[in-house]
Amino acid sequence: MSFHGAADAGPSAPSAMRAAFALVAASVVCTVLGLVLTFAYRDEILRAAVEPVADIASGILSQDTVLRVAGPEFDDHLLSAAIFQGICCALVMVLGLLAAKGGSAARVLLTIMMVLTVLAGFLGADARYPSIIVTVVMIGQILQVAALTLLWVPASTGFFQAVKAVRPAPPIEVYALRLR
Repeated sequence: MSFHGAADAGPSAPSAMRAAFALVAASVVCTVLGLVLTFAYRDEILRAAVEPVADIASGILSQDTVLRVAGPEFDDHLLSAAIFQGICCALVMVLGLLAAKGGSAARVLLTIMMVLTVLAGFLGADARYPSIIVTVVMIGQILQVAALTLLWVPASTGFFQAVKAVRPAPPIEVYALRLR
């Protein structure tokens, strides 16, 4: 079950699986880069986000006041998003590695995570974000769609079936209910 197919380790991963893992890793890099860019463009994003509020409150509060009030809360949300994305990126990489080694459950979980990620990216897209961030995020999503495609091509499915056939079945005692 080796990623590179050692002789005693079971079936060798086909090129589609190796490419899928590389695409998963590249999509994680895009996610991290998008997050770094979001921190770099923080002020511009915050201004765009509070602009409608500042327009409504223009007779009462200045835009600088609205920015000063909204800034700390925005920073908290940004930090929470960074932590959540970091956890998701780590989980995607672990699932990608396990799938590349022939883990069928990892392939299914990775598929679910990546589909939800792509949907969230498209549904949460905001034209007010700087174009560099939108571009990086869209590239990451395209890489995820390509990785998903490669995870489910016939060569990959055959690999998962071959790995499953080689793995020894657990002894029946594992499933037996112990009443003593």
